[in-house]
Amino acid sequence: MTFKEQFEAALTVKAAPSSEHVPEAAYFAGSFYSLSDAAATQLPTVLSGGRITIEKSFTLSFGPLACRMLLYSEEGEGMLRLSGREYTLSTGSLLYLDCTALSFSLTAVLSSWRIITFSLGGGLFSVYESLVPFPSFLLLQTETYAPVRKELHLLLAGSADSALENKLRDAGHITAILTELFVNALPSKQASTACAPYLKELRHYIDNHLSAPIRLSDLEQRCHRSKYRICREFSAAFGLPPLKYLNKKRMETAETLLLSTRKKIHEIALETGYENTNHFINLFKKEYGTTPQAYREAHPC
Repeated sequence: MTFKEQFEAALTVKAAPSSEHVPEAAYFAGSFYSLSDAAATQLPTVLSGGRITIEKSFTLSFGPLACRMLLYSEEGEGMLRLSGREYTLSTGSLLYLDCTALSFSLTAVLSSWRIITFSLGGGLFSVYESLVPFPSFLLLQTETYAPVRKELHLLLAGSADSALENKLRDAGHITAILTELFVNALPSKQASTACAPYLKELRHYIDNHLSAPIRLSDLEQRCHRSKYRICREFSAAFGLPPLKYLNKKRMETAETLLLSTRKKIHEIALETGYENTNHFINLFKKEYGTTPQAYREAHPC
């Protein structure tokens, strides 16, 4: 039995009486991917996926299905019903679910719920799941412009054919997403390096002021500590001094905006704190090896 046949057998689409058109079950899977014999069992691979809209009038009831599911709430809000409990899937949340022995349902809370969803098969999933407490699913509220969103959009932009190079790229994106999910699932004493509260506050400030001009002298005034101490302790806690961390976050944000929006290059430059567009382009090229426009064209969504 093909995965398409398994998916259609596992999913029941329930609609309100007023619904004029009920999509076929396969609509909610996105595109079904061709598999590569060389990679299908050893590497994590996409079985199906795409960008889907679930209307409020539809409830998707799934029986057990031989896959893991990734579901990212891109716009709107949905509800997961599992084992008699309900979980809100708000905009920006990422769900990872082991579907192999579970029945669950998905419903839009608002008028429509736009999601990016992938059904995943292959290897490594049980390895990740053995490393942390994992009853059946993980739910992560992603930070704005978090790297995991970039990986999802790159996975979405990939090809559904069976070429091995595409399967290897998909495996890399899936592994990056799983790493982010399971790092966040680690017990708190393992998940973060112990550091002074002011450092966490400073990182939060930087994350939320990427477009602002931030200098070390500003951080000295804000933290009431010398810039040398700030740089030393911030590097010890987060792996980079604050200004290099700021530039890294700006580049990650710019990359995500290039992949997920149609904003012009100068608009992205301003939104990520660069008033000089040419300077932004040069920094992006140094980081990614190509210009922002060429990078966008090479990764269409």
